[in-house]
Amino acid sequence: MRIIRTLLGNTKLYKIASWLYAKYLNDQSRIYSPEQFKEFGKGAKIHPDVYINMPEKVVLKDRVEIFSGTIINSNGGLYVGENTGIGYNCTIFTSQHHYRGAKSIPFDNISELKPVIIREYVWIGAGVMIMPGMEIGEGAILGMGSVITKNVPPLAIVIGNPAQIVMYRDKAHFYECKASGKFQTISIGHYERVLIPMFEARYRKELEELGMM
Repeated sequence: MRIIRTLLGNTKLYKIASWLYAKYLNDQSRIYSPEQFKEFGKGAKIHPDVYINMPEKVVLKDRVEIFSGTIINSNGGLYVGENTGIGYNCTIFTSQHHYRGAKSIPFDNISELKPVIIREYVWIGAGVMIMPGMEIGEGAILGMGSVITKNVPPLAIVIGNPAQIVMYRDKAHFYECKASGKFQTISIGHYERVLIPMFEARYRKELEELGMM
């Protein structure tokens, strides 16, 4: 950059070049190799623009997928079970400031480590925020935009801020699929697209204009 500045001076072109170079460095810092992690399972995948501050404190089991925009502060340790998907723009924190009885305000220099444990076959929707110390049970679904402030039981479907249980998966169906090895291995963009009949009836005119009918 010194050479570029010498050639361009403090011009608009130099500022653009500086911004592009800074963006390049930032993008490079968000490219991870399996060797950086405590464990990186077979078929695990991290999409571009994911930020993980301490990958050496992260265990990703087989076929875990983390989508773009997700921020993971893994100081306190993160365990993600197999066949789990973490959607776009999620936030996971595994530590927090010490403020109760702290030696200063609003907090002191102690970082309280609270590992986050995400079990197998969990589906985490876009924009979910998971607070430090949470455990997400096997097969749970965290609805888009949910804020997880307490442990989520196995097979629970939660949504909201703070997230509340709205229903549970069909237990017999879930464990039959698990025993038969029927789990999703296809990334978004390769799904079979099916329009729900209810929307066909309700929005026929609009769907025809969209070319979907």
